[in-house]
Amino acid sequence: MAPPFPFETLRHWYVTPFGGHSRDLSFYQVGIRRDAIEANTELDPEVDRVRIGLLGQRNVRPYLIDHAFEIVPLDERRPDALSRSPAGEAVLPTGDKVVINGVASKRLLQDPEKLAQVLESLFREGYGRPAS
Repeated sequence: MAPPFPFETLRHWYVTPFGGHSRDLSFYQVGIRRDAIEANTELDPEVDRVRIGLLGQRNVRPYLIDHAFEIVPLDERRPDALSRSPAGEAVLPTGDKVVINGVASKRLLQDPEKLAQVLESLFREGYGRPAS
């Protein structure tokens, strides 16, 4: 069975919980379990770079100066980071719950404010939260 995260909220926008910090990763890298990337996204770690945002917070940096993150497919070569992504969680050198934005690699959206409204709505309705 495929890991449940990340899940796509809008085309090429993925949401996943924060799995933790790991020294297996360098700055500007985001690690996600390899089989979760393959099963749940259209991201190609060899080519695509993503922007990272905290859920519920608007990215205040202009797009042109925002730093893109390398996607690191986690497997047994990075055991500490892999242990923090059992269900496809994002692992970072620093962070919190994250929004993985692959749109820049795939396509650009015309209305980023509308996206923020959709994401807020999804999380208010409980999507992505573990069942109580």
